[in-house]
Parts: sequence; C-alpha cells; structure tokens
Amino acid sequence: MLTKEINTIGLGSFFPKTDETTLKEFDALQSIPNYELFYTGRHAIKHLLTLLQTRSTIRKIWLPKYYCQHVTSWLKANFDTIDTYDIDPFFENTRVNFEDFSTEEDVVILNNFWGIYEYKIPNNTKRAIFIEDHSHGWQSEACVKSKADYCFASLRKTLPVPLGGILWQPNGNDHLSISKKSTTDDFSKVWNLIEQAMILKQNYKVNGIGKVADYLNLIGETESFLHHQYDVVPVQKEHRAYLFTYLNKDYSAAKSTNFKHIFEKIVPNSEFKVLYKEKHTSFGLELILKNRDTFNSLKHHLIVHKIFPSELWPDNTLETPYKHALNIHIDFRYTRETMDYIADKLNSWNSK
Repeated sequence: MLTKEINTIGLGSFFPKTDETTLKEFDALQSIPNYELFYTGRHAIKHLLTLLQTRSTIRKIWLPKYYCQHVTSWLKANFDTIDTYDIDPFFENTRVNFEDFSTEEDVVILNNFWGIYEYKIPNNTKRAIFIEDHSHGWQSEACVKSKADYCFASLRKTLPVPLGGILWQPNGNDHLSISKKSTTDDFSKVWNLIEQAMILKQNYKVNGIGKVADYLNLIGETESFLHHQYDVVPVQKEHRAYLFTYLNKDYSAAKSTNFKHIFEKIVPNSEFKVLYKEKHTSFGLELILKNRDTFNSLKHHLIVHKIFPSELWPDNTLETPYKHALNIHIDFRYTRETMDYIADKLNSWNSK
C-alpha cells in the first residue's frame, strides 16, 4: 500500500487520463455568466485585450510583478505597453492602491493568488479596467463572486483536460465570442499529443507500464509549441464537448477535505509557513519560505521521498519577507493516506 501511495504522489502536477464519472457533479457555470472557451488561459486574455484595444487606446497593461514567468513573457511578445506593479502574493492584507499607478486609460490584471486572494476593486467610474486571473482559484469564492470587469482562467490547472481556457464577464453582457475563423489544425495536433501523454501517464500510474520520460517528453514538446503560439482560434466542437464534460465537476470538495486533514497533521515549523485562510480552499498545499537554501533543502527532501512539488514561480524577485513558494497538489487524485504520507515527510524534514 505504501508503495502505491508513493507512486501516486510522484506523478506530480500533470493530470493523467481521468474517468469523468469518478468526479462529483457540480453546476460550475451557474455562477460564470457570459463566457467563452479557449484553448488556453493566455489566449483568452489576449482575445480580451485585443477586443478592448479596438474600443479605445490602452495606455498601459499592468501585470503583478510576481506572476507566471511564461505568461508574462508570452504577453510581452504580443503587447508592447506592459508594465508591472508590486504586490505581496502571500498576504492579501497588504492592500494595493491601484490609483497610485493606473489611470482610466489602463488595464490592470489581478491574480487570485492560490485561490485565497480577494481584492477591493475601486468602485468609481473613472478608473482602469480590472481583469482577474483565476487560474489558481477556479471555483474559489473570489472566482464565483468576482467584482472584476472581466475574468479568465487556465482550466487545465484544475481540470484533467488536455487544453482549456475560459473568459467571462461577471457583471455585464459584452460579446466575448471569437469571430475570427481559422483553418489551422495546430491545436488539434497538440490536443491529441497531450491526450496521448495523459493516457501514458494513467497506464504508468495504474499498471506500471512505460517510463516517466514517455509522457514527459510529449508534454515538453507541446509546452514548447504553446510558448510560441499566438493565434487565437475558436475551440473545435468536439473539444468544447470534451471540456463541458469536465467543467461541471466539483474540484473544491476533495481539495478542502484533503487540506483540512493534512493541515492538522503538519507540525508547525519555523522554516516554512503553510498558507491558510479560514473558510477558503487554496489551490494546493502552499508552503512559503524566506531563504533559498532552505527552500532547496525542503524541495530536495520531498523529491527524495517521491513527492514532487512545483515552484511558484521561479524567475520572480520579491522584496517581501517570504520569497519562495512550493505547491504540493492535494486534489481529487489523492487520498487521506497520501495526505498522511506527505505530512509525515514534511514533519521529518530537518533544515540543519
């Protein structure tokens, strides 16, 4: 049993092929009005920014200085008016005064950090347009009750799907659909490759067939393509149907149950802090640290024990006390026994 649990933990953030009937039904789109689907979250935001540019000149597009490095570089390749603003991504009580840097001619992108970050958006009419990124907070309270002008998310961060992004307008009825038709089948090729990788991963997980490199090589190939694919194209009919199969599922319940269980098991440690917000569920088990050497020590300790955390995000520099973040997935793939195993390994770590 322990071997099975270690194998499950070691699969990491990339989803295997998942039987949708094993997931609990949930009407997620009831609170997501006026939406449009895309192949990725970054294509969703590009589509929106392009729409906004057709209506008026955008002086600046503001991104949080701490943000996914891949999305930042991708957006900078598409827009030349991007600037950044400072924010503490771990403690939302450090409020940002948006009027200090933005004007009514600007767009400000807000990131719902780890699904537990909520903003006080200015309610005056002469202000910037505010767009929230819920890629790490799909189904969070801030997501379903957003006060932003627009929202978007990369669905494949939470849903076990090859590709998927969504754009919606919480408080309006703008026409968000993609009018441009394209004959390119690039996304179909990438979709099929990722689905193949997901099947390989499932075979490895359940039957021990193949090698980790079998699916990781495919994922590396597709990620390289997506980093340099800038065309926004409509999601094909069969892919939309596939996304709808997984959209209306409850992804918060398992995370909430697992988080509550593991949070009670972890012994407090002065070297790291577990991000926690009462009555909210975070994206995963988020551990934040102040020192890089300590971060590397903890990461190495986890990897040695077949727990593979993701770093959020490398290539970002923070001037805040906590500067480094590790995410350990605790979603629907993992059991209470897995949470016990992870907690045990965290508790056994000695940074000295």
